[in-house]
Amino acid sequence: MLGRKSSVSAFFFFYFAFVGLFSPYLSLWLNFRGFTPAEIGVLMSPMQWSRIVGPGFWGALADYGKNFISIKGIITVATSLALICSSLLFYEFDFFVLLIILVLLTFFLSGLTPLSEVIALKVSRDTDCNYGDLRVWGSVGFLVAVLLYGALIDAFGTSKIPMFVFISLSFIFLSSTFMDRESNTIEKSEPIGIRRLFNFKVNLFLIASFFLIMSHAVLYTFFSLWLKKFGYSNMEIGLVWSIGVIAEIIFFVNQKKILSRFRNLTYVWFSCFIFAVVRFLIIFFSDGLLILLIFAQLLHAITFGLHHVTSIMLVTNLFPDTAKAIGQSSYTVASYGIGGSLGGVFSGLIWEKFFPESIYLFASLVAFLGAVFAWLLIRKYKVECD
Repeated sequence: MLGRKSSVSAFFFFYFAFVGLFSPYLSLWLNFRGFTPAEIGVLMSPMQWSRIVGPGFWGALADYGKNFISIKGIITVATSLALICSSLLFYEFDFFVLLIILVLLTFFLSGLTPLSEVIALKVSRDTDCNYGDLRVWGSVGFLVAVLLYGALIDAFGTSKIPMFVFISLSFIFLSSTFMDRESNTIEKSEPIGIRRLFNFKVNLFLIASFFLIMSHAVLYTFFSLWLKKFGYSNMEIGLVWSIGVIAEIIFFVNQKKILSRFRNLTYVWFSCFIFAVVRFLIIFFSDGLLILLIFAQLLHAITFGLHHVTSIMLVTNLFPDTAKAIGQSSYTVASYGIGGSLGGVFSGLIWEKFFPESIYLFASLVAFLGAVFAWLLIRKYKVECD
């Protein structure tokens, strides 16, 4: 039996290893299958918009279960159902059937992030460790996967991606069975009014998060396909992705030291939006030049790593103790669910309507809109860095 910290770290490792396969490479498989950029945008979007309904369902199940409810049980069952769905990818279904399969697969996965975040926060408090010390293993998993699968796809072909998806999900299922029982249950929540939960400050936070993740969905959906257009191999694509992940890992390892240099958490959170605007403009003007892409990928430590950690901390402050799972789920729904899905769909349409690079101009404009709402929040709401 793994220890409490080890079990959470292992789950993060294998879950984000799956993301390191799914996000960068599924679009290549869909392109291999002959789908258009617009169709690819739609087929990639379930990973995001399944999180509109899914996290709320899983969060409510965890928060309002009778007496005590096993988060470990929810995660294990959901992962096993996703594993079954992934086996259907071995068959060459048409667009609509494939869309249904991906919707079901991603729905079962949609609650894993918010529920595991609740467990991770509880473990970090109980064991006096930093959240980043646990979450960094997710980044390591992503890094290992994006490099390993890039090499495997080059060696065995794009057609093998469904098999790699099935294998990756199998590891998530196995890791979920080792999660420690001390941290897999939460107490039943007391009823809290919707208006109290979703007040003006919370709504500004969720809207800002919606726009920032919407901008990143452009990257998650089409970055690999865009690099392919410039002649990068699958292995080289994996290496470009890995630069951002390495920067993210360095941040997570040094999270406490970095945040200790700042007093106002909300200002740090706001700065992530400005860096996101700059990052996507750099990619827009890069013309595929590697040195500029490296710099843009290094900013991933801020636009994802720093933003993710500060957002999780803000959720903890914005939502009461009896609604932590709902708070995490609401953040996931607004950002990765609604924002992520619309970002993927719109970027596919923009790619076809204008030219490929225009999707990064779109991402930069969307990130700027997020900065506007973030600024409205930080004018009235201050949280100190712990």
